[in-house]
Amino acid sequence: MKLLIVLASNPYSHDFNTAVKLANAGIERNHTVFLFFMANGVYSLVREEIKNLAKLGAKIYYCAHNANQRKIKPEDWAESSSMYGLSKLMSEADKVIMLD
Repeated sequence: MKLLIVLASNPYSHDFNTAVKLANAGIERNHTVFLFFMANGVYSLVREEIKNLAKLGAKIYYCAHNANQRKIKPEDWAESSSMYGLSKLMSEADKVIMLD
């Protein structure tokens, strides 16, 4: 199964912890896990938990425009994307979870 988790809220909210736990559960079940960060969610890219998810095999995407607005420069394990990229991920995913 392909699971897409979209996070738009800040990295110190309960939504961040929920996203990390859902992603870990998906990885443990051998699902393909995509995380997409947008709006204030791009601040999550500086958290170590997200880097660890990437190491475990989750595919990390972020809205380049939102990151640029907030002066966030993600590392190379996160892929720059856009709202168009998000729409493509949504059409390919079996399940989409939006945390805002």
